[in-house]
Amino acid sequence: MGKMLSQRLSNRRLLVDLLALMFGLGAWIGVNGIYVQLPLIVHVAPEGWSLPAHMVMLVQFANLGPILYTLYIKYTAWAYDKYIIYTLLVAGTCACIALCFLYSYTSIVFGKEHSTALLSLMFVTALVGCTSSVLFMPYMRNYREIYLVSYLVGEGLSGFVPSAVALIQGVGNNQTCVNVTKPGSSHLEFAPAESDPRFSSEVFFIFIGFLLCLSFFSFLGLNLLPVARGERVKLPSSMEMLPTDMTAPPSYKVDSGWKMPKYTYYYVLAMMAVVCFLGNGTLPSIQSYSCLPYGSTAYHLTVTLSAIAGPLAMSLGFFVKIPGLKLLNILAAPILILSGFVLYLAAKSPHPPLQHSWVGELMVVLVWIALCGLIGFVKMSITTLYRLDPGRGLYYTGVATQIGSLIGAIITFVLVNYAKVFQTYSPCAYLTEN
Repeated sequence: MGKMLSQRLSNRRLLVDLLALMFGLGAWIGVNGIYVQLPLIVHVAPEGWSLPAHMVMLVQFANLGPILYTLYIKYTAWAYDKYIIYTLLVAGTCACIALCFLYSYTSIVFGKEHSTALLSLMFVTALVGCTSSVLFMPYMRNYREIYLVSYLVGEGLSGFVPSAVALIQGVGNNQTCVNVTKPGSSHLEFAPAESDPRFSSEVFFIFIGFLLCLSFFSFLGLNLLPVARGERVKLPSSMEMLPTDMTAPPSYKVDSGWKMPKYTYYYVLAMMAVVCFLGNGTLPSIQSYSCLPYGSTAYHLTVTLSAIAGPLAMSLGFFVKIPGLKLLNILAAPILILSGFVLYLAAKSPHPPLQHSWVGELMVVLVWIALCGLIGFVKMSITTLYRLDPGRGLYYTGVATQIGSLIGAIITFVLVNYAKVFQTYSPCAYLTEN
């Protein structure tokens, strides 16, 4: 293992790995940063706990970015991808810094008070994330294949870093319940007591903006530093100016040394869409329902540890051979089984099995870690597989990612907000019942 690791590291520039990782970190860190602040923001937002529903739909509206980019590269002769990426990273950085000062500002829309500043700025950060699937990731094909894994690890860390910082902030502490029984009443009433975080949301958003700024300069370094330019690959002549050439035929028709049967080509893309349907659209939306009944500490341990499980699984691409279709099919089975189990736990909220026991807490944390690790590894494997496609493989991978995520988010939004399949857990209801 040590000899193999040494050989792999000797064939790459660690500085370029770091630049690619920081570039990937900027993809979704803005959106993820806002999500992990929800336990604090909802107390000042006029929407209350309906705010996440508005945020989910805004992220889906941000798919306007990939649509506009697709039209752009289809109807223009030149696609200056790097300048679009510069613009998006600068916009995301400015939006996160502006959140520090404006996230609590509200205005009246259609007769109701709404967090217009927060939602508008989140839409900007969501544009960065959604467009990254069809722009950032395909851009990495300009560099040697080994650096795509670094980018994917960075993209995975965009979920872990905000969660870890929020844990340090104290967002995930178990809530204490105080007796609010009215004088003379025989009915006991308890309400959760909110504790002050170690530092404010303002400081948190400045930190996220700083990381986005580092992502911008990392991308700048990828394009300008000689050590990074030396790791670029020469694309086919028809694609040197346009890495995501819309006129290039799918690679299964191209005699380029990389072949994949037509059926397999679309089957693996469908697998990517299903994995993202679960990993990006469905599971994040019901995570609180499946974990919070086991306690806030279990919930935030799940959020943090599962967020690092994905990047760690992706980093296996540094050391292991990318699996073929047979192994991907085998890995898909436990993903579907574990996802079904998580949905079952969420549907049983607020009284899931093994509640109020350490066994239940350990179970839900381990299930989420295993599930997110498997999803991360499969996503990395499929993306790396299509990296070898000299045509539009990475672009199609990004499209499959966004389509799967969009469908998953919409279905879950309907189930949560209209079908009322999942019930909210109250940490103090247990005391009242007993």
